[in-house]
Amino acid sequence: MKFFIVILIFISSLSAKGILIDEKYFIDKNNSLDIKEVLKNKESFYPLSKDNLGVTKNVVWVKLTFFNNSEKMIKRRIYNKRSGIDLIDVYIFKNNKIVKTYKLGDFREYDIRDNNFRVSYFDLSLHANEKVQVFIKQKTYSPMDIKWNAKNIKEFNSYYYEQSMVYFYCFGFFSVTAIISLFLFFLLKNKCYLIYSFFTICSIIYQFTISGFFYQFGIPVYLNTIFGFSISEVSMALLGLFPLYFFKIKKDEYKVTKFIIKVLVFLLLFIGFLQLFYPLYNDILLLSRFNGLFSFLLMLILLIFSIRLLLIKKEGSLFYFFSNGIFFIFVVIYILVFFGVLRLENFFYYFFAIGTIGQDLFLGFALIHSAYRLSKEHEKNVELLNDYSKLSLIGQTMVNISHQWKSPVNSIYNSINHIETAYEFNDSNLNMIIMDNLKNIKQTTSYLKETALGQLHFYKEEKNIEEVEFCEEIKYVIKLIENEFIKKDIKINYDCNDKIKIKIEKNYFLNVLMILFENSLKAFEVQKIKNHKIEISQRKIEKELEVAFEDNAGGVSEDFLEKIFEKDFSESSSTGIGLYLAKEIVSKKLNGEITAQNKNDGLCFKIVIFLKN
Repeated sequence: MKFFIVILIFISSLSAKGILIDEKYFIDKNNSLDIKEVLKNKESFYPLSKDNLGVTKNVVWVKLTFFNNSEKMIKRRIYNKRSGIDLIDVYIFKNNKIVKTYKLGDFREYDIRDNNFRVSYFDLSLHANEKVQVFIKQKTYSPMDIKWNAKNIKEFNSYYYEQSMVYFYCFGFFSVTAIISLFLFFLLKNKCYLIYSFFTICSIIYQFTISGFFYQFGIPVYLNTIFGFSISEVSMALLGLFPLYFFKIKKDEYKVTKFIIKVLVFLLLFIGFLQLFYPLYNDILLLSRFNGLFSFLLMLILLIFSIRLLLIKKEGSLFYFFSNGIFFIFVVIYILVFFGVLRLENFFYYFFAIGTIGQDLFLGFALIHSAYRLSKEHEKNVELLNDYSKLSLIGQTMVNISHQWKSPVNSIYNSINHIETAYEFNDSNLNMIIMDNLKNIKQTTSYLKETALGQLHFYKEEKNIEEVEFCEEIKYVIKLIENEFIKKDIKINYDCNDKIKIKIEKNYFLNVLMILFENSLKAFEVQKIKNHKIEISQRKIEKELEVAFEDNAGGVSEDFLEKIFEKDFSESSSTGIGLYLAKEIVSKKLNGEITAQNKNDGLCFKIVIFLKN
């Protein structure tokens, strides 16, 4: 039965009209033969037993014999479905004479290569009953495909146009996922999003390189080669690092698995690094054989790792398992093609794209699930934070009140002490002393009351804005702690315009002034400066009020100048809350800003308040 089928096929082939093709090949193991020497050894060619020779360092010669057994002229496009192929020389013979040569391959510079398409091809025209021989010299550093196909030019263009559409859809998908994951990295500061983004970008580059698009677009040969070799190693290395950051593996967990992953990642990156220097020695690119082996081992380890994570029900492990499962199938087929076990069929390029998209998609689902989980945790944390903030606010308010009450309380104590001393020694001006000190106690008590109420409303939206005279408020604060100035022999000079009136939250403004006075008092104590002096000046420019507060207490170190407004920072033994509180009040309650600089013999604070109508 089989004999009759073979006879039937043979008879059908004899009666078929079109181009008959005879394919043979020869391996030049010394890589030394030229076309003249090959023509002398035509008997060395053997029929094609397999299309894909895998990665080989040898030059391969392919002999194609075309015979047009029809009665009309036929034109065909002869092409190799593997994109690029590094170096290809084509010699077309008619009547034993070379009639045309082509220089092809993506290892040649763009401007000296014939037919700058993403796959190597040449056109062949055969007259009726004409016979043509074509010798093709191939040298490549990746899987060697020696199968050349003949297709109608219109069909060829249509096929590769449709293939281009598929790839550009993939490009759009990858680009969106890369941008979103990069945005999430900057938003959430989680390294797994950055790794995922760079993995996706590397996938785009590698996909478009092995498909021949980048070479067709005219990028330099060096970049095109690096994109096709080193980028694949970087992509696989990022894939290996992803689970270590995504699942937040602790130091004492999965030690052996982590060690193997890190070793394989290092080997892949090392190979990728070496291949950057391929112009010095082209055969470095043949290390890609090890890349295929290490990639297979890495994906096998990651698949086993994903199963282990799935069994213990780690968050996101289900998506990660599907991602690795899909990509592992792709890697296995890729490796089999790489080593010449499977034919390099057209579907392989689609399979590569589909496999990468599938893996990228499930990794994306894992990241989305992670972001959703983080949002839920954030909502719970916000609830806990709200409860904590109520207690924290009470504590902070007490600290602020305590800080602002120190000098006024001392002032009240001094007034009481003054009255007691006058009474004990039966001072002749007792009545006047009592009246003056009672007035001071009343003013100070009023300030304490306003300070307490102001602190209780500090974080609320209600505002108590009133029109005040700037100079009067300066005098009021000085009066509250006048005894401290007298006791420490501090001179206060203030240059005020009595006509300046501003609308402001009075109590907050007074608090800031009190903090600045107390800061200078403390500095005078620490530095032990003689001839103590504080100068205050102000000016109003359009809708801004500028207040300069300067002392001669020696200033602060330039290293600490930018830190004095930070919470808990202090060069002395104080709490460091004062200037922090002053900045909070100025920025949040007075619609302004406060800065500091060393000036002359001390520190100068500048307050700018942006006034509203």
